[in-house]
Amino acid sequence: MLLSWVALVGNAGAFTGGGDTGESGKTDVHLEVGAPGQGLPGQSGDDAGRPLIQYTIHWSTEPDAAHPGFDGACNAGTVAAPIFGFSFHFVGRDATGRIVDDRIECIAPTPGADPSQPPLPAIPAVPTFGEAWNSAQIPAPTVILDPATRGITGLDTRISTTGPTEVVIAAGVRGYTITGTVTLGHYEIAVDDQPPTNASNGRYVFETKGNHTVAISAVWHGTATITGPGSTISGIDMGTATLTSTRTYPVHEIRSVLQP
Repeated sequence: MLLSWVALVGNAGAFTGGGDTGESGKTDVHLEVGAPGQGLPGQSGDDAGRPLIQYTIHWSTEPDAAHPGFDGACNAGTVAAPIFGFSFHFVGRDATGRIVDDRIECIAPTPGADPSQPPLPAIPAVPTFGEAWNSAQIPAPTVILDPATRGITGLDTRISTTGPTEVVIAAGVRGYTITGTVTLGHYEIAVDDQPPTNASNGRYVFETKGNHTVAISAVWHGTATITGPGSTISGIDMGTATLTSTRTYPVHEIRSVLQP
């Protein structure tokens, strides 16, 4: 007989920061999270609710020659004060399917429960990708424009950004500790509804006057160590986090006037 439980925890959705895009000079910040192998950076924002590690838990009643009649049973107490319990096999896999945690735990039934039935184990409440990246507190990219306050149609506007290229994580989430380092992969620039481009260019010519949106995205990746109840697991791929700052930028038009 084999009973199993699969972890399904976490809150879906990306994380957003404050800001007001309706007024020039204000910046809106948005975070999108992608698990490993789940899509291109900046195009996968629904992986925030996935656990960094997903567990499958089994209780097996396969015969044990060393303990006939006590298949799947164990001592959840001590030698001096034994407590009847059930053996459970915890198997944790990361987002790529790699087994990163494999252990046996002995769990005793709650008082008053049927001792012939195995208890329902508590599924490890491992932090989600979104919680891990949100706790990293990576700074949002700054949007630097030149001219700073307004652009002119037909002339170059220089777009750039600044910020760190590496951030050290040390955070706690629901009894788990997340430590590691996240590294900046690259920056991307997007103007209005156009597809993002690598920020190495850094120049744009506005053809029309009015308010335009300029977005700079910082694409991060990282590896973490997770320490929690019963285990310390290193080398967890955190996938990608795309942190985007968007600013409204007014563009004016200058027309020449012939003088008599």
